Amino acid sequence: MTKKTLIILPGWGGNKETWKNFAELASKDFDVHIIELPCFGDEPCPKTVWDIEDYVEFVKNKLLERHSREGGNLKLVKDPRFHGDDAVLLGHSFGGQVATVFASKYPEMIEKLILTAPAVFRPKKTFRRVVFNIGAKFGKLIFKIPWIENGSLWAEKIYHQAIGAKDYHDSSGIKREIFKNIIRQDRGVEASKITIPTLIVWGTMDGYLPVADANQLNKLIKNSKLEIVNGGRHGLHLQIPEKLLYLIKSFLEKNI
Repeated sequence: MTKKTLIILPGWGGNKETWKNFAELASKDFDVHIIELPCFGDEPCPKTVWDIEDYVEFVKNKLLERHSREGGNLKLVKDPRFHGDDAVLLGHSFGGQVATVFASKYPEMIEKLILTAPAVFRPKKTFRRVVFNIGAKFGKLIFKIPWIENGSLWAEKIYHQAIGAKDYHDSSGIKREIFKNIIRQDRGVEASKITIPTLIVWGTMDGYLPVADANQLNKLIKNSKLEIVNGGRHGLHLQIPEKLLYLIKSFLEKNI
């Protein structure tokens, strides 16, 4: 029996290495492909500041290239010879944000969608965002204070961790500008346009994205099933890969 293809889009900072254990576990049931997004793993950052649509087109081209290497004759996304009837797309966090928009634009390229704590909702005004913006405006002045300046790198790291902006601290140059761009892009509208069967998985102890987002997303995607994992954190593929794989397999078996 031919295995279904499981395409994984890691979250911000994720790559083939961070998904290695889950991929090896899932390879017993799926033909697993991990697409490293630009700025992570072996994929260099783009030369311009990308938004989500740019990442979506990057994924589309990667899928077309893969099918071409496997003997397909694909030239256009809407080629009637390709219906994505064996492809399952899994997006985590930022990768879930990309996967959400991808599924709304190119549903013919995938059969089903798996979203694990996807960063779909980006509220414009939250306490954390206000603090972050203040820090972005006045951070340079703070770190020029003599007694802070000597340990500015250490102090900046602690500050960003305290306001929940570790990803911002760990980036620089074009990568930091892309990060600042994508966190402003709420994709709830695209989520409401998804028609393919979708599994949403979220942990109750997710420290990055509130579990309330899971219920909101479940309501937006009409053909979706929500699984809340008690005690689960943001990286379920790292914390409890067996449980995550079980939920995915159970969902796919019931939605053949």
